[in-house]
Amino acid sequence: MSDLPSVRGQPLSGTAVSAEIRANLKERVEKLQALVPGYAPGLTIVQVGDREDSNVYIRGKLKAAEEVGIVAQLVKLPNTTSEGTLLALLRKLNNDPKVHGIIVQMPLDSQLPIDSHLITDSVSPAKDVDGLNTINEGQNLCLSKPIFKPIPNYAISKINV
Repeated sequence: MSDLPSVRGQPLSGTAVSAEIRANLKERVEKLQALVPGYAPGLTIVQVGDREDSNVYIRGKLKAAEEVGIVAQLVKLPNTTSEGTLLALLRKLNNDPKVHGIIVQMPLDSQLPIDSHLITDSVSPAKDVDGLNTINEGQNLCLSKPIFKPIPNYAISKINV
């Protein structure tokens, strides 16, 4: 016999946790909009290529953003997009005051070579929703306060164990 206490797991409803997080985010967006009339948080998702698994994931992100009051747009680039073209787009988005968050959908589905690490590091840390920029990865690793909490990490932190 083990000296460890018997612990029973509890079923977890991902749907319920997700609904709670979205309701909280919607409330926070509404409060912010009440303080700053006309403010609309903006999210841009950048997709290279047309992978069906990415399309499904992106549809979910767009729906979630709409539910909480975030203005989300998808910039879909062809699978012939070059690294230079993608970097130029990211520079434009980084400098756009209406874009508050950027997601570059991975994997990049380009026929041309693109350095995905260079791409994720080209997203401003202040707009890096997925937390893949090296600066944000370091902040997450060191348990300091990242600007954006990566979604999986945030969801796990909200689960009461």
